Amino acid sequence: MRILYITHSCPYPPNKGDRIRSFHLLRHLASQYEVILIYPSFSSLEVGHRAVLQQYCHDVYTVQLSRCFSKLKCLLELWKGGPLTLAYFHSEKLQQKVNQGNFEIAVADCSSMAPYILGLPQPKIVDFVDVDSEKWKIYAKRGFFPLSWIYQLESQRLRKFETDVVKRTQACLVTSEQERQCLPLNDHVMVVPNGVDTDYFHPNRSASALECPTLLFMGAMDYFANIDGVLFFHETILPLIIQEIPEVEFIIAGMNPTQQIRRLEGPNTIVTGFVPDMRLYLNRATVCVVSLRIARGVQNKVLEAMAMNVPVVATSVANRGINARDGQEILLADSPDTFSEAVVALLKDSGLRDLLVARARQFVERNFSWEQSFRMVDSAIAQAFGTKKFSIK
Repeated sequence: MRILYITHSCPYPPNKGDRIRSFHLLRHLASQYEVILIYPSFSSLEVGHRAVLQQYCHDVYTVQLSRCFSKLKCLLELWKGGPLTLAYFHSEKLQQKVNQGNFEIAVADCSSMAPYILGLPQPKIVDFVDVDSEKWKIYAKRGFFPLSWIYQLESQRLRKFETDVVKRTQACLVTSEQERQCLPLNDHVMVVPNGVDTDYFHPNRSASALECPTLLFMGAMDYFANIDGVLFFHETILPLIIQEIPEVEFIIAGMNPTQQIRRLEGPNTIVTGFVPDMRLYLNRATVCVVSLRIARGVQNKVLEAMAMNVPVVATSVANRGINARDGQEILLADSPDTFSEAVVALLKDSGLRDLLVARARQFVERNFSWEQSFRMVDSAIAQAFGTKKFSIK
C-alpha cells in the first residue's frame, strides 16, 4: 500500500520537537508501506537531507517557499478572515503535487498541512500533534497589543478550522489527553504520545563529568515558549541558585538562539547555539531545568533527560502531557523560590539524584516507547479504512 505523508517542514534531522515525531513516524510508515513524502522547504540548506529521506521513501518531493512571501500572505489573510498559519504554508504548486500523487491514504502532519488533503477522495488522517488554537490562545494572554489581538484572532479562526478537520477526516492524532480534550469529542480522535529512543538516549557519563554543578536547558532557541522559559529561569531563578552555589554553570543548548538569548552569556551562563548531538551536554548536566511557562503536549526534552539519567526539575505545565509523579520521577515547581530550592536540593544531594533518575528511566521505558505509539498509529490507519475500531484509553 502507498501512503502520502505531508509534513510542514523537512523531517530530518530529528533534532527538535516537531521533527522528532515526524521522522520517527516516517520511519515506521516506511517499514510497512511505500511512502510518498511531500514537504515545503524554506531553506536551501535542506537540499542535502533529501538523500537521507530517500532511503525511507518511495518518492520525496519538496517545494521551495519564501518566508518573506509567506509573511505577506499572512498579512492579506488577516483581512480576509482565515487562519494566518494556513496562509503561511499555502502553495498551489504543493497542492498540485498532492493532487497528482498515486496513493491509497493520506497523512498530514499538523493542522497547517491539513488543507492539502481535506479535498482528497482517499481516507485521511491528520496528526495535530498539539492543538495550535490553544497555543495561540496562550500567546494572546502573554503578548502585548497589537500582537495579543492577532494571536487571539488566530486562536479563534484555527479553532473553527480544527473542528472542521475532525469532521472531514477518518482519524486524528494528538500527543496527550490534554490536547484531545481541546478538540470536539469524537471516537476517531486518539492519543498517540511522543516517544523516546531509549537505546540512543542511554546513560553514559563518568563521575568526573558531574564535578562541576551544571544546569541544562535544551531546545530550539528561536521558539517563543523556550525563549520565555529561559528568560524566566535566568532572571528570577538562577540568581537564587547562585546565592547558594556560586560556581553553578547554566548551559542553554539549542539551535538559532536569538540576540535576546545570546546576551545572557556571562560568568555563569553558556549559550551553545546549534548542537549536533545533545547527548554530549546531557552527559555533562547535573540537573535538567524545564522552566517553561507555555507548554503543550509532550515535552521531548523531559523524556530525553529522563532516559539519560539526568534529574529533571520542571514546571507543572511542562509535565502536563507526561504526568510524571512529583518527588518520584521528577521535581515540580512553578515559582522562582520553589524552583530554585528543588534545583539546589538536587545539586547538593547525590542520593536524591540517584533515586529520582532510576525511577525516571523506568517510567520512560514503561510509558513512552515509540513502539507503543506506533501500535496506535497502525490502529488509526486501520480505522481510516474502516477495518477496525480502536478504543481510546
